[in-house]
Order: sequence, then structure tokens, then C-alpha cells
Amino acid sequence: MLEIEGLDVFYGDFQVLWDVSLTVGSAEVVAVLGPNGSGKSTVLKAIMGLTAAKRGRITFEGHDLRRVPTHGKVDLGISMVLERRRLFGAMSVQENVLLGAYSCRDKAEIARRLEWVESLFPIIAERRGQEAGRMSGGEQQMVAIARSLMSKPRLLLMDEPFLGLAPRIVHQILDIIRKIHAEGISVVFNEQNVQLSFGLSDRGYLLESGRVVLSGTGDEMLSSDVVRRVYLGG
Repeated sequence: MLEIEGLDVFYGDFQVLWDVSLTVGSAEVVAVLGPNGSGKSTVLKAIMGLTAAKRGRITFEGHDLRRVPTHGKVDLGISMVLERRRLFGAMSVQENVLLGAYSCRDKAEIARRLEWVESLFPIIAERRGQEAGRMSGGEQQMVAIARSLMSKPRLLLMDEPFLGLAPRIVHQILDIIRKIHAEGISVVFNEQNVQLSFGLSDRGYLLESGRVVLSGTGDEMLSSDVVRRVYLGG
């Protein structure tokens, strides 16, 4: 479904990704793990076109994503949940969610999508008229995910989806990712927690200093001596 080969990314003169390659299969959950500054968020931003790639190839179902603008990627079936949610706080919950379907002109289809996301997130239906900025961090994260799902993506990118959330909310978000996966949607997310990342994912990639240093199935990554030594202190 998604293939990245030899990706190099710079911020100005400073290189942040070196020769990064990864793949995401259909209906697959993939975790990108790494410490702060490892480049894991930059990988997702490069896929979405929020950060320009200097070199390398990014393809989605045969489409060269480096030639497609960000809004065009949404039309192809890719959506992204940005780090720290980025909601419009003064707008209602429903208004924020509906923004995710901005490119759809079929009102009946928009209504079907809204019904679908409300089935995944009952809180969206319960708080339709509430200002998004008055919700808790965990509730806002659910709104942000719901907004991204309104474009009906086949690939969902999630940038630090568990950042700053209480353990109870983290488990709720994990359950939501599993439900999204059960709908046949591929999910790529980045995270620093080893057990959480590779316990959830079909496959994973470990980044250090902008380079992929290890990849494998979730179980292989959990049992890796490299992961255990560097991240678990084993």
C-alpha cells in the first residue's frame, strides 16, 4: 500500500532523515518508535507533504506522493492526526469533526460518515454543540481522530497519539485504533513506549538519529536484544 525508499529530509541545512525505507501493507498497523529527535514525526510529515523530501521515493497504491499536494493526498485516501490535536477551540465539536469531510460534496455521504464516526466515538454525539476547547486533552484527541476519519481514509497517520494522556485515556485510544484497524484501515503511528507500540502493531520500525536501525514484526521487535538493551534496560 505505502512504500518509502531512501528518504532523506532536511530542515534547512540540517539533515534529519537518512536513507529511511519502510512499507505499510493493506489493513496493517505499523509503529515507528524512537526517542525525541529521532525523526519519527518527520517521517509522517514527509508522507503527508508537510515536510519536503530532499531525496527518496514515497508511493501510495502506485501514486508518487512527492508529486501530489497535501490536499490531493487526502483525496487519494490518506489522512493524518496531527500532534497535539490542533483543533479549533472556539468551534463546536461537530464543526471540528465536519471539517474532515471538507472535500466531500455529497451531503448524504457526509451524514453517513458522521454516523460512522459517532458509532466509534459516542462522545462526539454527546458533545456535538460543546466548544472543542472546553474538552479534556483525551476528549480532544478523540475529536481529532474523528475529524481525520471523516475523509474516509484507507491509511491513517497518527503523530504521537498518546502524548500527554492519562493511562485510562491511552487505553481508550488503543481500543479505537483496534476498531479502526478492524474496519480495514491501515494505521501508522509513532511513539516512544516500547510495550505500547509493538504490542499493538503488526510491524514496527526503530529510528535513531534519523536512521532506521531495526525493523520486524511487533513480536520480533518486543523480543529484540537491541530494543531491550536500548529502551528497556535489559
